[in-house]
Amino acid sequence: MDLGLAGKVVVVTGATQGIGLACAVTFAGEGARLMLAARGADGLTAAAAAASEAGAKEVATATCDVTADADVERLVAATVERYGRIDVLVNNAAGKLPAGEFADITNDAWLTGWNQKLQCHIRASRAVYPVMQKQQSGVIVNVLGTAGRNPKASYMPVGISNAALYNFTKSFADLCAPQGIRVLGVAPSGVTTDRWTRLVAARAPAEGKTPAQLQAEVDAALPLKRMAHPQDVANAVCFAASDRASYICGSVITVDGNSTQGVYL
Repeated sequence: MDLGLAGKVVVVTGATQGIGLACAVTFAGEGARLMLAARGADGLTAAAAAASEAGAKEVATATCDVTADADVERLVAATVERYGRIDVLVNNAAGKLPAGEFADITNDAWLTGWNQKLQCHIRASRAVYPVMQKQQSGVIVNVLGTAGRNPKASYMPVGISNAALYNFTKSFADLCAPQGIRVLGVAPSGVTTDRWTRLVAARAPAEGKTPAQLQAEVDAALPLKRMAHPQDVANAVCFAASDRASYICGSVITVDGNSTQGVYL
């Protein structure tokens, strides 16, 4: 299936690991021209090499902290300077959000958390919007999380931030659609990223198990008997950004293997 992504200019934030790296390689396989962004230069070098090997038509990189306005503005300017346009923005990068007991999370921690997730997506979208507005075309894919529709008291800041991003995705799509710009989201549940692997390694000894045993228990409890892999999410992101999804706008595609509950109209 030809996704119509060959030659398209795609910006991926948080592109050096997990979902972001999988997105970079998947878009590369479709012949896209890439701008890969992340905080670490070493990781970007490796990501660019992987994208080139996968078949990217062209790859550029930019160090960028998406919690900083100036960094994001430089990223967009560098992309336009190099390629002349931006066809796709994948809003993937995010920092850490606080979790735990509600009474123990300070007001400052809440505010910092917004900048680590919610504001990162808004900041990058605001920066790229004038470029796509001038083109009268473009796609913005926000990588969210199913916690936005599945509240938990111990996970409150994560759920609230993602719920806000669901709202942002729809309201921004309302603004952008008449200008030929599609905005949509992809929401995975648990994904076997490096961060998850480290978490399992840290939890397992406390539970008297090996990491492999703990992972097997987690997988066995899921409907599809496994967690999502980064590639599962990247496939959905790549499709969402493609010509094959040209009438999907304002929606959030859930990639959870039927692991979350609820019916959403």
